[in-house]
Amino acid sequence: MEDLIGRAIYHPLVALPTFYLTDLMCKVDYSPVIALLVLASGSTFRLARLSSRWYRRSRRESGN
Repeated sequence: MEDLIGRAIYHPLVALPTFYLTDLMCKVDYSPVIALLVLASGSTFRLARLSSRWYRRSRRESGN
C-alpha cells in the first residue's frame, strides 16, 4: 500500500496540480479558500474566452 501511495503522489497528474495550488496559496497568504477562488475565477475567464472564440468562428462559418 505504501508503494501505491508513493507512486500516486509522484504521478504528474497529481504532483503538478499540487505544486501549482501550493504556489498559489503562498502568493495569497496561505488561504485555501482564496486560492480556490482565484483558480475558479481564472478557469471561468479561460472558459469565457474559449467560448467567445468558438462563437465568433461559428458565426464566420455560417456567413452571418
